Amino acid sequence: MSGPKALVVIIWMLRGAASNTWDIKMPQKIDAISGFCVQIPCQFEFPDSFKKFLNKSVEVMWKKTTVYGANVLSSEFSLLKGNVIGNILNKNCTTVFHNFPAEFSDIYFLRLQGPEPLIYSYKDGVNITVHKDVPPPILDPHVQVLEVLEGTKLKLTCSTVISCPSIQPLMQWNPLLGEQLTPALQEDEFGQTLLVSSQMLNATPLNDRLKVSCSLLYSQGAKRPVETSIILRVLYAPKNTIALVSPSGPVSEGSVVILSCHSDANPAVRRYEWYKDSGSGELELQNQGQTLTMTARNNVQGLYVCKVYNNHGTDQSKAVAVDINSCQCSIALYVVCGLLTLFLILITAVDLVKYKSLLKRLKGFEGMPPLTYATLRKTSDSVYNVIQTRGSGTEEDYENRNLSKHKPMLEPWPRS
Repeated sequence: MSGPKALVVIIWMLRGAASNTWDIKMPQKIDAISGFCVQIPCQFEFPDSFKKFLNKSVEVMWKKTTVYGANVLSSEFSLLKGNVIGNILNKNCTTVFHNFPAEFSDIYFLRLQGPEPLIYSYKDGVNITVHKDVPPPILDPHVQVLEVLEGTKLKLTCSTVISCPSIQPLMQWNPLLGEQLTPALQEDEFGQTLLVSSQMLNATPLNDRLKVSCSLLYSQGAKRPVETSIILRVLYAPKNTIALVSPSGPVSEGSVVILSCHSDANPAVRRYEWYKDSGSGELELQNQGQTLTMTARNNVQGLYVCKVYNNHGTDQSKAVAVDINSCQCSIALYVVCGLLTLFLILITAVDLVKYKSLLKRLKGFEGMPPLTYATLRKTSDSVYNVIQTRGSGTEEDYENRNLSKHKPMLEPWPRS
């Protein structure tokens, strides 16, 4: 017997014994299913002075709505079919109603009808609510979203009150996360039958945002399956923190370098910090924020570390290097540039020497006597070609020159 159940029983017994009054013990509320039976667990007490009147002739009657309402169950007239399954001589008034109709949701009161003076209507009733569909099970913890820390040993319990013990549902978990206890029947402090199942697990980040459901399925009466769900939120400190540098590899001086930090955490990281290795192993805080933007300079070069924080802890990335390439050209490029420059200088020098040599030769021809064929043969080919070009002419030009030499002069036209 569980602690709460035992406490209720003890309190109820002490009340009956100490007060020596009329008292009844039964559930305050029962959720019934339309068309199924309804069992009301019931125990009654009365003053000791009435014990001698308790015998087999005492009848248990049930009334509806008020203590003076219509007889729902009695030996004379009954609105419902049912029978008392408890032993009246043991003060057990447990009663079963068969095929409970949906329109009979109401409050029901017990009346003892025995030989005078053992006639009494108990003032505390039971509220029976009839559902057309199966009521959903209850999950414990009874919350829609359950937040737990990573590594917490978690126990989820699913239960439902079986208002008709002769018909039991199939109870299932989805998904199965850890050790599962086979669904078993229990009894609560009021004597109601419970179907209970539990599963235990260690909360991990893989369980975060996972929907866990417990479902009920009745094979009788073609009732639809119902379920109750809970969302797991597994909280954990930052992990798998990495720092990235863009662009990667050595960068030119004056260009923009961006460092970014990424981490897995729940709840999300609330603070990012960037540190630079001073060279002695000590870290110097540079700035805060998920990204760090810098202009590449010599003082920027070095190793950088990202630290992240949330409500449950902190984590640190591995160091990333920012390399600055201050040389715009590589050594090979310098060598190529030097060779090309030297080659151009040599070509220019050779052309200049040739030009000066030609100019000197041309000046030597100034003031010389007319050239003869023999003289021309002694000159260089280049000079000969120049002279030949100057002296060349067409045959037509030659004839025109001869005609102009021998043509007589025209006399002027005589004046009148």
